[in-house]
Amino acid sequence: MTAPPSPHADPDPHVSSRPSRRRRFGAPAAFSLALAGTASCSPSGPGTITPTGGDRFFVSGYHPYWAPSSWEAYPWDALHRLYFFEIEVGADGAIADAHGWPEQWSGLVARAVEAGVPVVPTISMHDPDAFEVLFASPDAVARLVEEAIAILAGSGLGGLHLDFEVFRPVDLAARDGYTAFVARLARRMREVDPTLSLSVFALAFDDDDVYNERALAELADYLILQGYDFHHADDTRAGPTAAVAGWGRLNWESVLERFHGFGVPARQIVMAVPLYGYEWPVEGAQPGAATRGPGVTVPLAPAADVVPEMPRARERIAEHGLRRDEQSGSPYYSFQDATGWRQGWLEDAESLGSKYAFVRAHGLGGVAFFPLAYGDAAIWEGMRAALTPPRE
Repeated sequence: MTAPPSPHADPDPHVSSRPSRRRRFGAPAAFSLALAGTASCSPSGPGTITPTGGDRFFVSGYHPYWAPSSWEAYPWDALHRLYFFEIEVGADGAIADAHGWPEQWSGLVARAVEAGVPVVPTISMHDPDAFEVLFASPDAVARLVEEAIAILAGSGLGGLHLDFEVFRPVDLAARDGYTAFVARLARRMREVDPTLSLSVFALAFDDDDVYNERALAELADYLILQGYDFHHADDTRAGPTAAVAGWGRLNWESVLERFHGFGVPARQIVMAVPLYGYEWPVEGAQPGAATRGPGVTVPLAPAADVVPEMPRARERIAEHGLRRDEQSGSPYYSFQDATGWRQGWLEDAESLGSKYAFVRAHGLGGVAFFPLAYGDAAIWEGMRAALTPPRE
């Protein structure tokens, strides 16, 4: 995905002001939709676990298009949803890049159907200029709604997931237009099949007030909250990607407090869990050192043929040793090469365990791993032990 804007200055030099987007690695009267009476979508079909129903934790994850066959090793027995990432749309409301969906992914869908795991395509946009054009245009939004409904024509699908990420201010027409779009899409999905679910990815901190989170929570079945990139590749300081506590406001505790302030029920919240970290060139070995340039993504444990150009977290730890941050409990490493100091922050069994404990302690709906292709059997076993009792 495209690089995020540079973070604003922060009074605390060890704390960036806002997390970035995930990465690969008043509206005109004619356009306004009455939101009153537009309830959230109905829960998914019988026997399907959802964040808002039952007493089990909801376990889900994103399959990225850039890791074609990694789905064969996913923990299908433990998953309740698989989000195909991603189907990108343009400013005109048409699909700009489906990344092979659905033709190239028939094997993935067949495996999911066999395992009883609904596949949910992710409709995405990460261009702020396109966002403003799209959601200020009634014709473009109408086209997007029908394009989205057409995606649901495939078998084995459980609904749709929206991932529209903007990190700068937008016109009020576009802000309201996005909310109206979600309302309209929810209504059309209920008309097509009331068992389909609609979920929305929500930024950890919407400093530019692009979204009406309170309304989105009322319209969607559940929200997946950004639980990562609290320090990101283009940050001015190194630090934990997904701290549960510490580091100013850049932690799960602050994110959850923010959404509780919108009145979002705990069971409607799914926390996105990263299976990667970042490594930066830095000025020194101390935690939170200033960066000397952009960082690189460090996936935890992908297969050899998945992003082979990226360093592996476990290999880095084995080579340089592991340290534990006192504030957050996040693991990190430091070493020197010919260019100077480098520092990497990542996740391990202990830090992931603290996230599962957070979800349990706060009664949240569950977790969504991003991306599943960066995990392995050891990670799945830890997740199963913490969140997934045997299926009945």
